[in-house]
Amino acid sequence: MHVRRQDLKVEAAERRLRQHQERGLHVDARLFQEIRKPGQLSLVTLETDDEFLSLVWQAIDDTRPLAPHGQPRALRDCASRLSTFKWSFEVLVRAGYPWFRKCVPIDAAFAFEQFGWVAITPLVRDEQRGTPHGSYYIYDGVHKSIVLAKRLLCGEAQYAPTEALLLEPRRY
Repeated sequence: MHVRRQDLKVEAAERRLRQHQERGLHVDARLFQEIRKPGQLSLVTLETDDEFLSLVWQAIDDTRPLAPHGQPRALRDCASRLSTFKWSFEVLVRAGYPWFRKCVPIDAAFAFEQFGWVAITPLVRDEQRGTPHGSYYIYDGVHKSIVLAKRLLCGEAQYAPTEALLLEPRRY
């Protein structure tokens, strides 16, 4: 993956994240903590939908229907598993997966201008092995990322270049 990359100072990252909050976007408090830790911050632009859909999604018990053990976890892989649930986050919630409840309003009111940043970090060896076509791990922004991935695969949204905050070294 060849993405445009621009170094970013902590102060600039904090300012942009606060602007996101002022626009009503959710910014996890742990992200403010992480950007202050030692390492490199960069702003990268994911120019194509393929670059975005190659981001690796989380693997937690609450999201197993879309990220089953031993299966690739690029956004393209996880979002395509939504077909089992008729491409609906509501169906996932009714099936007993309340983690997806936050996805419902994001999907219903989706607008690219409200997307904000996704925070990403390098893959660890197991993620590279399990998702060889993956690029970076999504550290923050997992709900909105799976919503956008679903909308792209269903033809409900046209992709626009998306900015991501790259945190190096790896964040957990």
